[in-house]
Amino acid sequence: MKLIFNDGAELTIQQAYVDSAGALRIKTISATQEQLRALFQDTVKTAKMTVEEMGQTQAVYEGYTRYDGTMVYTGGILEPCLYKKGETPAEIMAKLQAENTELKAQSEMLTACMLEMSELVYQ
Repeated sequence: MKLIFNDGAELTIQQAYVDSAGALRIKTISATQEQLRALFQDTVKTAKMTVEEMGQTQAVYEGYTRYDGTMVYTGGILEPCLYKKGETPAEIMAKLQAENTELKAQSEMLTACMLEMSELVYQ
């Protein structure tokens, strides 16, 4: 099985999949950690990646340009992890924190309005 990068470069791989967190994970034994880092940090290369097996396209991954690191498994298996722009765990957490802050402000405003209305009703 091979991974074909946007610029035509190829990498022999064992598996490619998107995990439940939205990360593209690619298992390989055909490159070093340094080589993988150089390949997957290149956003032009990773803009579009195609997985082929026996001349058949198995999957096409587009937009996975955020290299997050490489997991190292026993037996020399390396697994680079990539995310789409704006979808890394840190970016999602920041977005959720901003939404939470906004919701707290809205909740406080609604509570104040309800208290004011209840005062008017009891007058």
